[in-house]
Parts: sequence; C-alpha cells; structure tokens
Amino acid sequence: MVKQATSPIAKTARLLDLVPFITTHQGISIKDLAKEFAITSEELLDDLNTLWMCGLPGYTPLELIDLSFESGYVSIRNAEILQKVRLLTKEELVVIAIGLDFLKESLSKDREDLVLAITSLQMKIKSLIGDIAQVTPTVDSAHRAVILRALKERKNLEIEYHSLIRDQISTRVVTPLELGEDKGIEVLLAYCSTASGFRTFRLDNVKQAKLLDASDFVSQSQNSSEEIFRAKCRINSRLRTTFERFRLETDMATSSALSLGKGITVEVTSFSQDWLVRNFMSTLANTEITDPAELAKSVGAKAQATLELYKNDRFSS
Repeated sequence: MVKQATSPIAKTARLLDLVPFITTHQGISIKDLAKEFAITSEELLDDLNTLWMCGLPGYTPLELIDLSFESGYVSIRNAEILQKVRLLTKEELVVIAIGLDFLKESLSKDREDLVLAITSLQMKIKSLIGDIAQVTPTVDSAHRAVILRALKERKNLEIEYHSLIRDQISTRVVTPLELGEDKGIEVLLAYCSTASGFRTFRLDNVKQAKLLDASDFVSQSQNSSEEIFRAKCRINSRLRTTFERFRLETDMATSSALSLGKGITVEVTSFSQDWLVRNFMSTLANTEITDPAELAKSVGAKAQATLELYKNDRFSS
C-alpha cells in the first residue's frame, strides 16, 4: 500500500503543534508521540530532524531549537519562541463569536449546561478581540491614486460624491488640499467650488474621480452656491445640550439664561435641511420651531412617521 504524502501546509501545522506539546511532555517516547499525532515513527523522526534545524535568525547553535531524541525519548530546549499553541487570527475569532451567538439563540431553555459553556467561551474570545469589532470602509485605490496625483500636480478634481446627510450623489468640482483621517476614516480636505466653501469628503463615499486640466476648470462660485438653511426656535429646556448639538456660540445673555435654566429664542443654520430636521427631532420636544412653518411641519411629519413604525403586532403586547 502506497503511503499518502503529507502536504507541506499540513506538515508545517504539525511542526508548529509539536513544539508546545513536547515542551509540556518532556521525555515522551517516540512511539507515544507518534501515536498522539496519528503518524508513523518514521514520519515523526523526519519532523524532529526538521525542527532540529529551526530557530531564530542567525541560525547558530545559540538560536536553533535544541532537540534530543536519540535515546528514543524526546525532550526540547531553547524553543520559547514557538512554545505557545497556534492562535486563531482576529478575523477567525470574530467569525466564531458570531457563530456562537447564533448557536446560543437556537438552544432550548432546558440546555443550561450548553448555554453556560458557550457563554464561558464567548467571554474568553471577547477578552481577545475586545468589545467592538470595527469595520473599516473600503476605499477605491484608483480614486485614491487620482486624488494623490491631483495633490502632487496641484490640479482640480471632478468627483461624484455620495452625501450621507442627503442620501444623494452629486457631481462636484473641488480643489484638493490634503488627505487626512477622521475617527479612522480617510477623508479629503478640499475647497468645493460647487458649495463655494471648504468641505471634508470621505474617500469611501467618492464614486468617481477625474483629474481636470486648468482649461477644464470653470469656477461655479458665481453661478452656483449651496443654500444656507435658517430656522428660528425656542429652546425650553436642556439648553446647554441643545446649544452644543446645534453648534451655537454663547454670549453674556445666553450664558445667563443657561445658568438660570430659562428658555431662549435662537437662530440655527446649516447647509442641509435634513440635518436640521434630524437635530430638531433628537431634542426630544425640548425645542420649538417658530420659523419657518414649513420646517416645523416637516419635523412633525417625520416624528409622526416614526411613531407609526411602532404601531404593529411586535409592540402591541
């Protein structure tokens, strides 16, 4: 019967497992060690001879693993660098953690033993990967290359950009200033001729990027400017929180009102009406819109639509 050859990957994995096992089982016999790894004594001797030539760079007797197995019993020294059991990658641990969540939810209530075992394993995995698994947005490398070229050659760009605030894609002509990072997300700092102002663009939201020659660039600042939305409102409570939410500055009068907890009427502005609507909704009725009436109606409609979502069987109990 022809012996099936071991693949290089399988052999490498076995070699990595052999070191920590021998470290904790010093003096184990070759026969017992071969049985433990389900291989023949000849295969084990071949593995041990390979390990005997492994170690840290330099590969002198001081750096190589010191193995002894001539007597039929295996012992190992100078293998601290490989004495730990192979670890799963963080990505593999995240997959296992998600799978354990699904598995625990599928168990019947009478299997408390399995629930406790899964919970214990989840706690161990959580200590390795942390409380939060972060997902990094994907940035098109071709778009990044065009932006870097524009910065190097000091040229303008025409980009198609997906605005998350408005949930729409628009074409903009920008003058790139520098690439940066905001909370782990790559961003482009640029002057936007369409909006006639400085803007920050997330690279993962850039759908297209085209380099413009000087002859292709026509300033749109005279013909097109982004509208500024204004609203007057009365803040009845939680004044400090609301001021911070709408990025309002305080003077002596407002500081006095804030300290006394009195209501105050202010004007708020934004380049996005949607941003205003969402912020007014998040004030939890502490803010009353006095002008314009259309904005107040829009916020009321959004709030009513949100309440309607709760009118279903899931929340009727």
